[in-house]
Amino acid sequence: MKIVAISGTPGCGKTSVSKKISEKIGAQIISLNELAIAEGLTLKFDSKRNTHVIDADRLIPHVIDLIEKFKKESLEFLIIESHFSDIIPEKYVDYAIVLRCHPDILYKRLETRGYKKGKIIENVQAEILSQCTNFFIEQQSKVPIFEIDTSNLSSDAVSDIIIDIIVKNKDREKFQVGKVDWLEILAQNDTLARRYFYDEV
Repeated sequence: MKIVAISGTPGCGKTSVSKKISEKIGAQIISLNELAIAEGLTLKFDSKRNTHVIDADRLIPHVIDLIEKFKKESLEFLIIESHFSDIIPEKYVDYAIVLRCHPDILYKRLETRGYKKGKIIENVQAEILSQCTNFFIEQQSKVPIFEIDTSNLSSDAVSDIIIDIIVKNKDREKFQVGKVDWLEILAQNDTLARRYFYDEV
């Protein structure tokens, strides 16, 4: 069984893309956010950020138990999706896919979801600074990491790219880490920098 960790800032398309992949290749999905809430594996509810704080010490063993269960079912692909999917131990991950999104497009997506301005800015800043990718890199793991810019792609198109990577070993060079660089865009666009780091939205 191949396990694919799909990460990315909220709004980059993890859930919809994971569902598309599941439809196309029969992959099982574990959504860490949904699992933690459903099983009560949280520490508290952060009212300021309107989100649950997960209890990683209890969640990780629970996910490992699910992985072992799926292995016995001869499942070919398992997707673990969440903006904190990097918490899963390296030995249980075969591919790490980080979905990215242009700051302006991400802002609009989160605004449409009804996020408060402070939470939107916090997430956009995290995206600009490549936090989800960096979490994987900082582990110094040998798991191959790929980044896909979802800004102008449908979930269907993104799912096809991921399937090409994990099933057909295709276009891996094209989606290697480092090709998506919002910091470079900010360096060239002072208005964009002020908008997201000096609270001028």
